[in-house]
Amino acid sequence: MKKSIGINTFLFPLPSVVVNTYDESGKANMMTASWTGVVNSSPSMISVSLRQATYTHDLIIKRQAFTVSIPSKEHVLEMDYVGTLSGKRVDKFDQTGLTPIKSDLVDAPYVSEFPLTLECKLVKYEKLGLHTLFIAEVVDVKIDEAYLNEKGMPDMKKIDPVAYAHGEREYYEIGNYIGKANKMWQSTLLNEVMNTEAKKDIIQLVEEYYEKMDTGQPFSEFIKLINWSEFVMINGDLKLDSPKKYASWYSDVLVTMFNRKHTVEKLTIDSVDDKTYKVKMDMHFRANEWTPGEATSKTIQVRGKIEWLVSRDPETSKMRIDKYTIKEA
Repeated sequence: MKKSIGINTFLFPLPSVVVNTYDESGKANMMTASWTGVVNSSPSMISVSLRQATYTHDLIIKRQAFTVSIPSKEHVLEMDYVGTLSGKRVDKFDQTGLTPIKSDLVDAPYVSEFPLTLECKLVKYEKLGLHTLFIAEVVDVKIDEAYLNEKGMPDMKKIDPVAYAHGEREYYEIGNYIGKANKMWQSTLLNEVMNTEAKKDIIQLVEEYYEKMDTGQPFSEFIKLINWSEFVMINGDLKLDSPKKYASWYSDVLVTMFNRKHTVEKLTIDSVDDKTYKVKMDMHFRANEWTPGEATSKTIQVRGKIEWLVSRDPETSKMRIDKYTIKEA
């Protein structure tokens, strides 16, 4: 049973950003804010809510512009300092050693050392009470190339932003990748396409196999999931075609990889014949990899295409894996 704890703005998590402006003398100023968000996609618009008592509040109105810089976790101390003292009393850029860069599109600076900046032109503002809501159009986004992914988009893991927990006033780091938005549900029984007896059993087999793999269950737990008379696992030059070879490979996995997590991003199931099915999966794999003898491990993330052949065991009526192929990684 839920308990009422009163009226408050407990939305979790909130972004921790730095809002940048120029003061009347042209000196660069910045403040930390978390009351911010996306309000429109076309044109691209964001909002920032600031207390009227803040130094930045009136500067945005006078300059009709501001920038929003997103710091990495490595700059959390500077970000915290910037959110504590007023620009009326101290030069925050000078005190933190951060570098202001003049925007070439709006009348505001941004922080050179922070990975990503949104350059914003004020559209409207409205006093709501203690805070004023500023709505601005994003006229450009600046990002250091090192923080882009292979598709040329911002990579949140590389940016490593900081989340803010309102209430206890605490900072948190962002967690691990867990799946594709608007895609995850399609690989589950929430998808009506999967609503047949065979497909339900196959999805259960997929979930059970990778849950056992990720939680490090003993080899004996995999016996009933695999049709050993037909089974072969192929990954490049790796070929496992017996319980002994599989057990040896799995033992190495347990020793060298921990914090394992397989995430199915896309799954399709097609009939091969009246008893065999082909299962295709786009898979994201994350783990900490350790080389025996070394003092530290490294985090690895791999996307691959996996293909299974599965069939129903005539004795148990359970689906089992006949063949496991990693198409690419």
